[in-house]
Amino acid sequence: MDRARTRKAKTRLDKIIGNNIRVERELRKITRDELAEVTDLTVSHLGLIERGERGATPVTLEKVIKAFGITIDSLFADRSKSISAKESGKTASDAYSKKVTTLMVQLTESELEFMAHTIKGILSMRAMGLKKDSSSEKEILT
Repeated sequence: MDRARTRKAKTRLDKIIGNNIRVERELRKITRDELAEVTDLTVSHLGLIERGERGATPVTLEKVIKAFGITIDSLFADRSKSISAKESGKTASDAYSKKVTTLMVQLTESELEFMAHTIKGILSMRAMGLKKDSSSEKEILT
């Protein structure tokens, strides 16, 4: 592959990755400022990456996937034809997803594992038809 084709392929991949980072951020209702804070990147650098104007280094990608709690392969899927979070009207999983995502990056691996186990337990109880206690839910989520 000649240099021009290599550069074009890299630029296309940069745009795909940048778009996916933007979509993930918007779905979680996280601002660039907030993502910059948890990833230790600058807001302007994140903007360049999201627009595909600058490629993300492996270290930057690692920071972003840890902040979002996603796998690296999800950043490489071409979602350019799908509508953005703003256009779709999605509000993420719930009003707390932004808070949870921001807090998760501060957890250790074992704490994240415990959190995942707890969530699975809650979902299992729901699947078994156990009733939710809305008063205790409010206490936990606030």
